[in-house]
Amino acid sequence: MRVESRERWPVPLGLAALGIVALVSDLGGVLFKAPLGPAGVTFGDWIDALGAFAAIALYASIASGLAARWQRPVPAFLQVAAAAYAMGRGIHLAANSIHDMIDRTGGADPWGLVYFWDEHASHYMVDAARISLALGLVSLELRPQSGDGAEDAWGGRGGRAALLVGAIAYGFTYFASAVEGQTVPLALPYAVAFAVWGTGGGGRVRAPGPTRIFFTVAALTSLVFFAIWGIWQHGFPEFTRAGIIR
Repeated sequence: MRVESRERWPVPLGLAALGIVALVSDLGGVLFKAPLGPAGVTFGDWIDALGAFAAIALYASIASGLAARWQRPVPAFLQVAAAAYAMGRGIHLAANSIHDMIDRTGGADPWGLVYFWDEHASHYMVDAARISLALGLVSLELRPQSGDGAEDAWGGRGGRAALLVGAIAYGFTYFASAVEGQTVPLALPYAVAFAVWGTGGGGRVRAPGPTRIFFTVAALTSLVFFAIWGIWQHGFPEFTRAGIIR
């Protein structure tokens, strides 16, 4: 029995929303430093925290929608990836706030623990989770050939346009978080591999579905920005080190 897309929020719109949420939460957490709440807590911190909840909800909604449409179980590792994403975002938020406090009060981090959790562990955890979530969602959509439900999976005429906008936003965010989070050694090879696979026919899949197209466009978008930044800066320095943001 096929589940009609109109019975739930269409997957392409969920993917588009995911791209916008990723862009808003990642950039908002960096750019909006106005205080809001207890000492040291900023407006951007609230955007970061709420954005993590929204992103996880969207990943879950997309996974359940794909599983229902193609009559497949949701892979267990997607739950592990979602937990890693949530934990990584939480660690980063807390460590980043403590790092800001140390900078403003003239404190010290003699063991480098704050730097480790803020700039290494949390970012790699989040980006590894993002990669796992992308691969898991695409695996739910793989099918031997285009068949029943392949076309109406787009959820109407506006689905494609919304998906492309969201994919570009997701790809830029993926690039920006990798550069600022120092995870380019992980993020760049994945983007190259996914772009090659996503544009190369993909083996058994005759008609790429919205999920595969979303993450392929996102990978290609990130590669464009990786190339521009790498050539301009002769490498991949953090935006803060390059003086782009503070």
